[in-house]
Amino acid sequence: MIEYERITGENISALKPFFETYACGICDNTIGAVYQWRDIYVSYYAIVEGMLCIRANYGAYGECYTVPLGGGNFAAACAANEADAKRRGIPLRYCVVPRCMMPMLEAHYGARMEAESIRDWADYIYNAESFHTFPGKAYHGQKNHVNRFYREHPDAEAVIVSDAETERKCLAFLDRFHNMHPEFSALEENEWNGAKDLLLHRDALGQTAVALITGGEVVAMAIGERKRDMLFEHVEKAMPDIPGAYPAMAQAFVRQFPDVQYLNREDDGGDEGLRYSKLNYKPTELREKYLVTIRDQV
Repeated sequence: MIEYERITGENISALKPFFETYACGICDNTIGAVYQWRDIYVSYYAIVEGMLCIRANYGAYGECYTVPLGGGNFAAACAANEADAKRRGIPLRYCVVPRCMMPMLEAHYGARMEAESIRDWADYIYNAESFHTFPGKAYHGQKNHVNRFYREHPDAEAVIVSDAETERKCLAFLDRFHNMHPEFSALEENEWNGAKDLLLHRDALGQTAVALITGGEVVAMAIGERKRDMLFEHVEKAMPDIPGAYPAMAQAFVRQFPDVQYLNREDDGGDEGLRYSKLNYKPTELREKYLVTIRDQV
């Protein structure tokens, strides 16, 4: 029986090669997102004949598996997931399955699988170039906010976090951000901890952190990674009492990757405020993800 182990800071480096492929351009197939949310989703992994299997708790959907990643034996990986689900007495379900991976599951499970698109899981995909200037009427609001931010903070500059002092300022910023939100839920608390952890381990995980600094202090920060022609933004935080800090941060982060074509700002998790904000930046695509249930588990 193959044992699944908790994903930790100590073993994440062993999983890194499995995330190096594009894997349908969804955030769930990036090392940054898996690492940041590993405690929130109580994530476990197993490596089976050259494939990475992950089991995680997706809240209302319970414990699920993600589609195995890698160039090894896909059938063996699926069999390991099936045996693990049976041993644990849980339904065999695959979560956050992108459309381009559905044929892999269909070829293996055939008529046994049922699929349902979950809106809360859809990734927001944008034309990265539009974030450089926020052109036209569609981005009139964002452009005005950014202009106000730089008008009121003419010394503001965006810098890549590459030294201990800037890192310290980013951690202090995250603490100030936390103190301004005493109503944090348990999920938000875990997400905040994950952001700090991702910042501290950015180099080992191939992440780029960008800080927006004015008056000698960090007022906004973003962290993400590039894969091929897509930039994934895993973290975006800004001081809520500074007008325009959020769109200025979003723009500054993308500008660090001038030749990237697409921007993935991840899903909204069903949060209405976050959904409104992400839609307001005019995505070119909502990349669907599915919940796949396997019937008649053997």
